[in-house]
Amino acid sequence: MYSNPEHIPFLQDGALRESELIYDGAILQLYRNQIELENGRLAYRELINHQSAVGILAITPRDTAILVKQYRPAVVDHIIEIPAGLRDYIEGREEDALLAAKRELEEETGYQANDWTELGSFYVSPGFINEKVTVFVAEGLIKVENPLAQDEDEQIELVEYTRQEVKTMLENDEVRDMKTSLALNYWLYQKGE
Repeated sequence: MYSNPEHIPFLQDGALRESELIYDGAILQLYRNQIELENGRLAYRELINHQSAVGILAITPRDTAILVKQYRPAVVDHIIEIPAGLRDYIEGREEDALLAAKRELEEETGYQANDWTELGSFYVSPGFINEKVTVFVAEGLIKVENPLAQDEDEQIELVEYTRQEVKTMLENDEVRDMKTSLALNYWLYQKGE
């Protein structure tokens, strides 16, 4: 992670009075900041600077969604998600979101896509973390003969679902990842039924 403080927005906030870097990790930094509230009072906030990410709603020519099932230690469970990953830093600059999405789709699924549509970007949990996820729809999928390798620390299982299966999963609260829920609801209710 490129953790140059000049590129962390909440460290440039005019309300910031003090900042202490508590932890500097590979993909995130934890700060304890003292800020001045709008009413003039001082308060402490623990804030996380987190690398940006992308998510990809991959739709096959058969009109099914390719999802990934993987173990997530933070929630101590296997969950179903759209393919996703972090935007790399190259020569001190954050990777373009579309280029990151194309790379992640190929690494995680072995597919490339001819048609890309950006659905938008959103903050995961802006109360304490500035992680931003940009979600894309990838269509016109083509299986790659020699795809980019998965990250060494990833163990994912590809799963494919029809619209009806996705609708049932959403109705039964089986999709517990926010970016995935957003993308699948878009697929069902904006592009489909």
